Amino acid sequence: MRFTGITRLTRSRTVNRQGKIRVAVLAAAVAALGIALVPSPSSVSATAPSFKADPGRPVGSCGVGKTDRIAALKTALTNVSTKLTSGTTNAQRWGSLDLRDIYSYHVDSLWKQGIDGCGTAVAVLEGWEYPNMQSDLNALDAQIGLPDTTVETVYPNGPLPAVCPPGMVALGSYGSCSAWQGELRLDVEAVHLMAPYAKIVISATPSDSEVVGDPSSEVAMPEIVKGMEYLSQNKIANVMSISDGSSETDYSRGAAEIHAQDVGELTAAVAGIPIANATGDCGAAQNLTTATRQCGTVSSGPASATWADSPWVTAIGGSTAQRTAPCPPCADPKSGEDTFVVNPIEGAGLSEIYPRPSYQTSTAKITGSSMRSLPDITMNSASGTSEAAPLFAGILAMATQVKGSNLGPINEALYKTMSKSPSRNGLIDVKTGNNTFNRSGIYVPGYTAAPGYDVVSGWGTVDAAKFVPSLASATKHNQMPSEAYGELTSLQHSLSITPSSTLSSTATIDLTDTGFLPDHPVTITVDGNPLATVTVDTSGNWSYSFTATDKGLAAGKHTLAVHSLLLDQTATFRITS
Repeated sequence: MRFTGITRLTRSRTVNRQGKIRVAVLAAAVAALGIALVPSPSSVSATAPSFKADPGRPVGSCGVGKTDRIAALKTALTNVSTKLTSGTTNAQRWGSLDLRDIYSYHVDSLWKQGIDGCGTAVAVLEGWEYPNMQSDLNALDAQIGLPDTTVETVYPNGPLPAVCPPGMVALGSYGSCSAWQGELRLDVEAVHLMAPYAKIVISATPSDSEVVGDPSSEVAMPEIVKGMEYLSQNKIANVMSISDGSSETDYSRGAAEIHAQDVGELTAAVAGIPIANATGDCGAAQNLTTATRQCGTVSSGPASATWADSPWVTAIGGSTAQRTAPCPPCADPKSGEDTFVVNPIEGAGLSEIYPRPSYQTSTAKITGSSMRSLPDITMNSASGTSEAAPLFAGILAMATQVKGSNLGPINEALYKTMSKSPSRNGLIDVKTGNNTFNRSGIYVPGYTAAPGYDVVSGWGTVDAAKFVPSLASATKHNQMPSEAYGELTSLQHSLSITPSSTLSSTATIDLTDTGFLPDHPVTITVDGNPLATVTVDTSGNWSYSFTATDKGLAAGKHTLAVHSLLLDQTATFRITS
């Protein structure tokens, strides 16, 4: 997961242990999405209340007409074909990528129809910035005649610090700020190669903005989750891509630390923004935070990665195209498709944190587990699954363009609709390969691909020419934003005021709350005035007690506000005398 220089991986194990997503979200976050309050369904059902999703960032024009875009991309395809058949060494290379992916995934067919990401924006969520990204991408475009696109950097958690945080520096090639720059380049290039007219937004959020966290907070910083919220609430992106994560079992505060970050994924889901997240590059194992290089130190057993383990995220594993036919067209004359095999480095397995979501019920007999299985789909991971996730994000951008609005999380459409006719809907089976880790004396047995769905490759990979229009259609009545809203609102009022919300001036008012980042600060205000700052305990809980008399609060109604890095909440109480 960084999976190329900055690996962020996660871990998962086959454990029949039920978990429960616990998310507390402030009303302000929901209000920022422009969504009316409705009863909160805990799951989709026939009696679930109606939900009208916010359309999110509009899918509009990219400033170039369809005819001109098609002409430009046809010229680029001619240039690419000439380059690939030139016989020169590494003719397929374009930056960190392989130009043959344009043909192996049949993206060229979409380009010729004017389906190219125009009017959409894809956000890549990073731990640092790279100021030269626009000029570097323009230089790559000039090599083959691809159109230049806009690359914008935003800072959801404020300006970057003057120097790289020490915790990130200590990670070296695995997660320092300079390593993130390499990751960022790969992410941007991958999105652009698939969807050349899509705008690309870099969300730069380094670690340690509040506290110096545990090692997993340096590798997969919660500030990235802050970016998910910011991009969603401000309607900046239609799609998000993350090439980061950390082993589920490598968090010092365990499940509480992981679940405290669910709010970001849920906020994106409510806004209708799909997230593609890489699954890792150490096979069935996961890179540990003690490593200073990719797979330098790994888990002793099977493991899965955050945030790819979340049921609200599409987990992207790794496969490789065999290119057995001349390229272009890179397709077998009989099947019309390239052949793909599992990349043995890809992360795949079963979460120990998240139970199996309802959309994976149909695959439960295959996984043999009550837990979430990942990946859901695979893409080229020659440069790690850090390449696979943004490649898929580019394909999601084209589906967004076709649909004309945000797709929402795609997993239900993938498992419940598109998988029923996989070939017609552009799902290409990955039938061979496994992800067993066997290196430096460590052996972690993995999973083996087979015909149809399997743990190691999910539903395989995609023929984008079929997959893109099918996905646009399958998500027309997407229920996942509504379900996510139910998860948000059901625990929105986790703040408890006791003995009641109506109290005398001398009564002790006890505040208790849950679902926050362990060891992080929470600030509390009353009517906009500071009340206290408390530190969340190791289980994600905090408490505070006071009396109205001690704080000089007059009789009447008062508004209590809670603010933290990821969660903000409000509540009211009344002082009677």
